[in-house]
Amino acid sequence: MMSGELLAEAATRPEIVFGAGLPGFPGARRFVLEPWGAPDGPFWLMSCREDPDLAFVLVIPWVFFPDYDFELDPTTIARLGVQDPTDVLVYSVVTLGDRPEDATANLLGPIVVNRNTHEAVQAVLARSDYEARTPIARA
Repeated sequence: MMSGELLAEAATRPEIVFGAGLPGFPGARRFVLEPWGAPDGPFWLMSCREDPDLAFVLVIPWVFFPDYDFELDPTTIARLGVQDPTDVLVYSVVTLGDRPEDATANLLGPIVVNRNTHEAVQAVLARSDYEARTPIARA
């Protein structure tokens, strides 16, 4: 699916639920997803409904990393109830630096959302050469 189609799909399904919690934030389960920055930009803000001070900047990884490719493990597929690869939306958490060119994307732990149920997990790619802090500027 093209990144523009992913952006449009994400805009129509703004709330996502981490049934098992988000790693490091076990009480954070319900998030609102909305565009962040320029109206047609690639970034999203995932804000926690339970804690208004908790938010993460996300990006659809293929915007900056067109060759990004991975397979979800069977446990994650079952937890999300994924029937088909087109059932999922994928985001990377962005860590902002002091300067825009210091921003990194977590390609090792993508946020994976079932677009039909809005259930989400932060997957950990066990067999991967991807990094948790991949420079976006390098892309």
